[in-house]
Amino acid sequence: MRNRRSGIHDLIVFVAVLATGVVLICLGVAPQSLATIAIALSGLYASWRGGRPGPRA
Repeated sequence: MRNRRSGIHDLIVFVAVLATGVVLICLGVAPQSLATIAIALSGLYASWRGGRPGPRA
């Protein structure tokens, strides 16, 4: 059951980051800034997961 919850959390985070990227592109944010934001968000997500590797299905 734990892996299923983790998978749902991963999906929610993925959709949130994707939606954020689409909104920023629509607002006209420069691609260089968008790349920086994406790297920062991925670092935050890795910290949130606590450095644990994903499930090895």
